[in-house]
Amino acid sequence: MNQRDAENILHDLFASLTNPAIPTENLASFFTRDYIQIVDGETLDLDGFLQHAATLRNALIRAEVSFEKIIAQDDTIADIHIVRAEKKNGDHIRVKVIAFYTLRDGRISRIEELTHLLDGKDEDRDLGSRIDVPE
Repeated sequence: MNQRDAENILHDLFASLTNPAIPTENLASFFTRDYIQIVDGETLDLDGFLQHAATLRNALIRAEVSFEKIIAQDDTIADIHIVRAEKKNGDHIRVKVIAFYTLRDGRISRIEELTHLLDGKDEDRDLGSRIDVPE
């Protein structure tokens, strides 16, 4: 994996994730079927991640991701990025994310990440792994 490929993968992933016009099911194309994501000690599989993406879209009006650092080596990408978002209730949040991505056959098979709420309310500290439970 070279630097440009890593940057393209992450830019494409987050552009799709933050675009409400792209169905959440389409996000699965970025991941292996046995995908695992560990966020702040919470573990999500692929279905859990897709539910998480739907939860974010239900809670947010808009979100943008800016990358501070992306490093690629072999089948691993590491990044630091900032998420800025506006919630449907008008609140604004800013979260710093440090993540390691493992790729297999050109798709992401695992992400381990830590999130830090820089701006926002304490109730949003779990936004990196939150899944709304259907009523």
